[in-house]
Amino acid sequence: MAVKDRPTLQAARRTRWRWLLLMGALLVLLARGLLAAGTLLGQANVGALPVATAVLPTLPPSVHQITPAEYAAILTGRMSLADEVAQMLMLDENGYQLPPEQQQMIQQQHVGGALLFGSDIASGNGQQVQQLNASMQHVASYKLFIAIDQEGGSAVDRLASIVGPTPGEPAIGQRDDPTYARSVGATTAKNLETYGFNLNLAPVVDIDEPTINNPGLVGRRYSSDPQVIAQMANAYLEGLQADGKVIGTLKHFPGLGSSSTNPDYALPVVNRSQAQLDGHEFIPYRELIAQRNVQAIMVTHILLPQIDSTYPASLSPKIITGLLRGDLGFQGLIITDDLQRIRSFEPDIGQAGLLAIEAGADILIGPLFPQDVTAIVTDVTNAIANGQLTKARIDQSVERIFTQKIKMGLIPLPHLKVQGTPTPRPTRTPHPTTPTPQPDPAPTPLAYKS
Repeated sequence: MAVKDRPTLQAARRTRWRWLLLMGALLVLLARGLLAAGTLLGQANVGALPVATAVLPTLPPSVHQITPAEYAAILTGRMSLADEVAQMLMLDENGYQLPPEQQQMIQQQHVGGALLFGSDIASGNGQQVQQLNASMQHVASYKLFIAIDQEGGSAVDRLASIVGPTPGEPAIGQRDDPTYARSVGATTAKNLETYGFNLNLAPVVDIDEPTINNPGLVGRRYSSDPQVIAQMANAYLEGLQADGKVIGTLKHFPGLGSSSTNPDYALPVVNRSQAQLDGHEFIPYRELIAQRNVQAIMVTHILLPQIDSTYPASLSPKIITGLLRGDLGFQGLIITDDLQRIRSFEPDIGQAGLLAIEAGADILIGPLFPQDVTAIVTDVTNAIANGQLTKARIDQSVERIFTQKIKMGLIPLPHLKVQGTPTPRPTRTPHPTTPTPQPDPAPTPLAYKS
């Protein structure tokens, strides 16, 4: 009977295998469907802020490690003029989230930085400012300088509601202890990094003049002694910049201590000669620049008639290029004070930007809307077309900006990699009847890998 039923059993087994194969196929299709749905869902979540990462160039083979300055020149040489000018602009952020207009400035117009104020930080809500800064970096082609003036103290302590109070310049100056100043700088850097900042518009190195009351500088100066200022500011910068992720900014060049006017509201006029400035206001700048620890300096809106009777410092080639670059020898980033604060002198933001660039500034603070960026780009483009300005002047600033961003890791620097190494051949004595062996092929040259 068993022999008689064997075909029936074999048929049953074949049927069962067909069902198993069918079920397996259905499970595979189901898995693929779930995977596709997950992918679409992920795309939907990211769709509001699509990533706009720049395509970094593939470099030719070379026998040496490329430097940040060399790579910055390569990147700059591949950009359009409009994108170069935009890299020099730092927008004024407005609000707790990234507005559509400012997303457009970053994602489509490619501005190079953003500045936050206390009004952009929700009290006690560190997650809010983290998300805001992350959203800006998310849509940037090249990572942004994200700046804030975190001075600490009673006057300008932007992060106090999140991390608690931080000592400011007066407290550091009164201690007159470099170790303490260095520790405050290091703590400030850690806080800034935590919340997505990489550029601190501090420290203030204006000199405290006891006989002059400047309401805009109350609680913001180290000392009335230029030497104390230089020593404390240098130690603070050492702590702030120790890990290379945050840089500081000396301000307010050429010095506001001798003025009783706040440049946020009116244009200060200080009638001092260069010799007087050299012997007083410039002492901290000279000493700090000589230490080679200064990465950026902010030039403020102040008129010095004995040096330039036409333009305030932030728009003056005599002061920016002549004094700061030439006389003081500073080769780092030069940042303007907010151009929105100089509308009483130059109400046209495009012309204000052009004048600042002609003067020698690298980073211009102030665009609020896409049309501000367009105005500056248009005026600069026209100035180059008619010979008023050279493109080399723009290249110089953008290369300086990119070099600093590369040093900070915001733009990855390509590293050398050996693509292939030939396997050594064993040495042997040629047989008289065999051809003379040929030399081994040359090793594969080194090439860059992004």
